[in-house]
Amino acid sequence: MAASAHASARCGCTDPADCVDRRTGRYLTAVYWLEAAADDGQREYVRTGAVGERLGVTPATVTEMFDRLAADGLVTYEKHVGVALTDRGETVGSELAWRQCVVRTFFASELGVEFDAGDGYQFGYVLPDHGVEELCALVDHPGGDCCGGGDEMEATDCRCVTRAD
Repeated sequence: MAASAHASARCGCTDPADCVDRRTGRYLTAVYWLEAAADDGQREYVRTGAVGERLGVTPATVTEMFDRLAADGLVTYEKHVGVALTDRGETVGSELAWRQCVVRTFFASELGVEFDAGDGYQFGYVLPDHGVEELCALVDHPGGDCCGGGDEMEATDCRCVTRAD
């Protein structure tokens, strides 16, 4: 499903299924949400410890992935500072976060089933594009544009927030 790390760096892809595997995308999504939580209009560096805590992995594992994400052009990485998403990394991370959001919103609003962000990510990653779009259409009720492009998403990885008009 996903291209190798080296292929993604060469092709400059921005479609998650084409340029990151599930594990890599998990880290990229964590960085995306952590940046979004601290968003003040500028890209913030996300520290290794914050990603490790969020994903339940060791700092060494996070550092290894930061090196990989940087090699793929998805983040800017500075040791002892952290990472910031590149434009391409933000595009891929945003798509993965949107998929996670759509899945969790659908299950919570339509089925009354709540599950954590990790499960939402896993479901969103494996669903084909048309499947995510179908779920989005089911939760896009009149009066709210819950899953459309450009919507703000809660940093809790939970649900899209209705756009203020």
